[in-house]
Amino acid sequence: MLKTQQRSRRLPGGVTRTFGFAAALMVSTMFLAPAASAQSLESALQQTTFSGMVGALNFDYLNHGHSSKDNHAFAVGGHLVAHTGSFEGFSVGLGGYTAQSLGIYNNLRGSTELTGNYHSIQSFRQAYLQYQNDTVEIRFGRQLINTPWANPDYYTFNPRAFMGVAGKVDVIGGKSGGVDAGPLQLSGSDAKFSIFAARMFNYDSRYSSSFISGNRYTSAPTNGFITLGALFQDDFQGNHITVQGWYYDFYHFAQLFYGEADVTHPISPNTSVLGAVQIVSEGNSSGDGVFQFTDGNANSVDAHIYGGKLGMSFGNDTVALVGDYSPVNYNSYRHGGLVHPYNDLTGTDFTDTMQAGLEDLGPGYAYGITSKFGFLNNKLGLSANYIRYVARYGFGGSTYSYNGPYGFPVGTPISNQKLWALQVGASYDLSSILKGLYVEDDTDIEVAENRGNIGPYHNPYFSNRFYFKYRF
Repeated sequence: MLKTQQRSRRLPGGVTRTFGFAAALMVSTMFLAPAASAQSLESALQQTTFSGMVGALNFDYLNHGHSSKDNHAFAVGGHLVAHTGSFEGFSVGLGGYTAQSLGIYNNLRGSTELTGNYHSIQSFRQAYLQYQNDTVEIRFGRQLINTPWANPDYYTFNPRAFMGVAGKVDVIGGKSGGVDAGPLQLSGSDAKFSIFAARMFNYDSRYSSSFISGNRYTSAPTNGFITLGALFQDDFQGNHITVQGWYYDFYHFAQLFYGEADVTHPISPNTSVLGAVQIVSEGNSSGDGVFQFTDGNANSVDAHIYGGKLGMSFGNDTVALVGDYSPVNYNSYRHGGLVHPYNDLTGTDFTDTMQAGLEDLGPGYAYGITSKFGFLNNKLGLSANYIRYVARYGFGGSTYSYNGPYGFPVGTPISNQKLWALQVGASYDLSSILKGLYVEDDTDIEVAENRGNIGPYHNPYFSNRFYFKYRF
């Protein structure tokens, strides 16, 4: 049941006014700046480019999820994205996605992981009109966006897609390289200062072929979300500094601020010290009150995560110590648990692993070490992360199930639940055989030290993902 309340707790700083200013700036820049190109419509159509991927994926979960049964999923599929050339700065993008299970695991649980409930998914997840010039890129329609708390989460054939309007402006520096078909994002920009704004109404999950107005917590209609982000990066006294800040209002659910600052300090031509801090602060939705997950539960969201990272980089290799802390806030949703309707464990928090993170486990802390290495001229990539978690109010069941007290899944909470996770990954670039061909394998092992007898904690929790893809 969807509910709102009259009281709402706003995050500080007049964020709504800031968003209005940024949106006005984006729109005015779009119309005042010179167009990216001036050519005939016929010429623009002739310049249409195509990109895509085909491949096979296999997922294995041993003692998976919410039972003691093994779980497997296999699928073949891919996507094809067409993007026209620019006509007076305007272009069109269209992307089709498909995944087919082939029936290999039809008699076992879990085939929905890659192909939904019907062992097959086909969808047009991208269908947008784009305007772009040297400083602005804006899209209307179905599209992919890549932001910290609303993103494609692209580990299956079907990335999470959104429907609405989004754009970015390179305020200082940077220059558009022409039309592109990738997700709209700030990361990877060479601008010194850039901003991002989006208003999304519907989304298409990885497990569905249709857009809905709900989200990961509910299929009931919501009002979507709004987000504003800014990224600043520059060199200062030999250090490279990157600072980003993001505001979200997930209407009917929560209002979230995310900030991160990264510093890289070279100590030799091939060696650098790196450090970073992050903060997540979440309260009630500013526009529509807080979504009350079930009757009699907490009527507020009050979640915070503070993190740090310190490490070394050696060329393309990195090793870092990481930690995150989330305080308890009694009587709020999950006593300080985070609400995240449009993303999963995507590495936003420094201590995220493939199957665990404080945004799911709730208030507590996590610490460990992360690493990645490249060999054979970086054709072979290896990574290893070891993280230990302590959840003040551990629970079994789905993160998106909230039918118990204070939004926990029904069951007996486990006080100070202790888990550790080891994630190991390997990838190999096979471009010497065929350009764009590669294989990848990721394995995650979790052990709950005081697991209780509920939820997914039939030790050990083991998951493996194998990818064989050709990108063109």
